[in-house]
Amino acid sequence: MSSDGPGGGARPTGETEQTPPTGSTLRYGNPWADPPEARDPLRRLRGHLVLPVTVWLADAPGEDGEHVGLTVSSVLLSPGDPAMLAGVVTPASELADALASPPAPFVVHVLGSSHRRLAQHFAGDTPAPEEMLSVQPSDHGPLLDAVGDRVLCRALSIKAFGWSLLVEAEVDAVQAGVAGNGLAWYHGQFHVLPG
Repeated sequence: MSSDGPGGGARPTGETEQTPPTGSTLRYGNPWADPPEARDPLRRLRGHLVLPVTVWLADAPGEDGEHVGLTVSSVLLSPGDPAMLAGVVTPASELADALASPPAPFVVHVLGSSHRRLAQHFAGDTPAPEEMLSVQPSDHGPLLDAVGDRVLCRALSIKAFGWSLLVEAEVDAVQAGVAGNGLAWYHGQFHVLPG
């Protein structure tokens, strides 16, 4: 299974290497650059799903003060005791490496309408301005100052899921900011949702 959304799937056939913006961790080019008619039917059908847009950040393994991040659109939260989070990420990312040894801490930032550049940045597409990339350290990893909605997690398992990796994590804390318009991934593009 490959993904039409940011942060998922393998590199499409014929795509060339590119240098991603600093702070993003894709090791290949734009994963949804192929036109819809060149994608397999599953990818095209997945493009009909409205997906949330999140940025996952973690401290880089063995590198003091460095962090890795990735835009992830395949995310699910489940209430419970404890609450759980699941997400599908590409194995071709440094984020996958950072989460490979559970219980790896990380932070899921839920993006809103004003965060499109952050989504593009961590998808390896377009660099974001430095002021949008400002972070504060936490026990779970970097907290983006620009994003108030966060889920602080610990990865419990990471395993193959089609051509991607399924991350299952326990939710340690939730930080909810001021409600606003959401950001979604649909038909290969970012869309602002009504508030």
